[in-house]
Amino acid sequence: MLPILALASLTALVPVQELSLHVPTKDGTRLAVDVYLPPARADDARGPALLELTRYGRAREEAQTGKPIPALEGLDRALLAGGYALIKVDVRGTGASFGTRVSEYGQQEVRDGYDVVEWVVQQPWCDGKVGAYGTSYSGTTAELLTAAGHPAVRAVVVGWSDFDDYRSPSRPYGLFAEQLIEEWGALVGVLDRNDVATLGSSVRRVQADSDGALLRAAVAEHAHNPAVAAAVRQAEFRDQRVGGDTWAETTAVHWKKSIEASGAAMLVFASWFDSGTAEGALKRFQHFSNPQKLVILASDHGGATHASPYVVARNLLPARPDAREQVELRRAFFDHHLKGAANGVADWPAIRYFNLGAETMLESSVWPPVGVERRRLFLAAEGFLAEDCPSTRGTDAYAVDFGVSTGTANRWATQMGRPVLGLDDREDMDERMLVYTGAPLEHDLQLAGTPTLRLYLRADRADCAVLAYLEDVAPNGRSRYLTEGGLRALHRKLDTHAELDDGLPEHTFAAADALALVPGATAELDFRMHPLAVLVRAGHSLRLALAGADADTFARLPEAGAVSLSVLRGGAEASVLELPIVRAAAAEPAKAR
Repeated sequence: MLPILALASLTALVPVQELSLHVPTKDGTRLAVDVYLPPARADDARGPALLELTRYGRAREEAQTGKPIPALEGLDRALLAGGYALIKVDVRGTGASFGTRVSEYGQQEVRDGYDVVEWVVQQPWCDGKVGAYGTSYSGTTAELLTAAGHPAVRAVVVGWSDFDDYRSPSRPYGLFAEQLIEEWGALVGVLDRNDVATLGSSVRRVQADSDGALLRAAVAEHAHNPAVAAAVRQAEFRDQRVGGDTWAETTAVHWKKSIEASGAAMLVFASWFDSGTAEGALKRFQHFSNPQKLVILASDHGGATHASPYVVARNLLPARPDAREQVELRRAFFDHHLKGAANGVADWPAIRYFNLGAETMLESSVWPPVGVERRRLFLAAEGFLAEDCPSTRGTDAYAVDFGVSTGTANRWATQMGRPVLGLDDREDMDERMLVYTGAPLEHDLQLAGTPTLRLYLRADRADCAVLAYLEDVAPNGRSRYLTEGGLRALHRKLDTHAELDDGLPEHTFAAADALALVPGATAELDFRMHPLAVLVRAGHSLRLALAGADADTFARLPEAGAVSLSVLRGGAEASVLELPIVRAAAAEPAKAR
């Protein structure tokens, strides 16, 4: 077998058969589709087909000449070299497709997927087996294609997807991810208008559109698409409509029964440091019955660069596994499920995950890994994290510093293609937060799972943001970001009938469950942090840092004025951090790779 890079290079030298046309959906809306056929496939040969359904334009062309700009990337060429036909689709209301968008990941968009697959399987080059792949938006549409219910869809690669767009990345913790959504909304607005002056190129026309009339007509229909940032800002609650669908109706959870009914196998990529992609991947793994293989990296959004604060400061390093191995994993996965290759995929571990601190990949058949137990650390006097609950009650006052930030290269900013940087030394920012630090560890401590936090607090406002950061503090005082969590106080009512119940705190984020604070009265906030796996070395300490803002990520809450918080500790109202600790002698030791 030729190495993937050699295959990609070989494919680049051989002409690829291309088709570009409109495919009608059941309601008559024409979707722009590009088809790339393997160069080595005979004219009358059939093989499996792979779809990528994108919101960002399936291909582009020079604005003045109309000359196509090469659109295939290394992964695409490797899959072509492996004998797969590739079908790139502009989803409804985008690119050169007709129609108007109702919502991002809208229900009509899901139904359109069925019609595209039905067209694909009727083509002379398709053998009736279909898969889908993608990263970010197209990673989500790959999963949602299984919900369309077409029996030909047998396997999908879901890369860094939005499992629940409300919770991640649009309104994490119930807060408005202002920086990300404003930037992303502006980008897709430019794309929907096909703003050639800004983009420097045009979306690719279909081959029949020689004079561009069809493209102009399609773009005219896009003018009715919602303004994304305004829609997200206004839709504060998960049961509100963002355009035509509610937040809840655009989630994988909404389609859970259909996704499971498909039986489609999934290869899922996510990252501990990419918004909430790891949490979504693990919730899917725990609650969806589809055959699944997970690869959780410590990377940026898309898996190009490494993000572990133990080795990354301001420098760029390749992700682990790197891009080449990620391509190999995808192709092997499709070869097994669409071609029946006996290539060892069936024997892959259910989960491969990066272990921070140790800086290696581990394997597990379950999540949390065998041997995990939950251990509590209590907020105590003088900024201490204690193993025992303080018997004496006390409070710690904090005047919210609205300049506190995790920077402009954090887990939310990486959604726009940036690396994750600058999380390796948080000492200066810690001084602007309310911090609690544990004693130096006597032994190495392995965490694997989802930390949770129970806070008893008082505020002088009816609503506010509470953000929490788990950090590793080295003996020299250097503080490294490990993970975070948070909650808008208004959403603190717990969901007792969670759609995906894992025994940890969950919230509906529904309008009917909104619960304003009573200024000066004690409120209980229970919330989860993003999952992680990390080896904290002996001599290091764990730190919990509390804030009321992340200036470069979330919209200020409240919009103006000071906020004072008082965190309670000890006694019956003891604020407590709960951690997933792996016992030293676990029944199923994690295997390093």
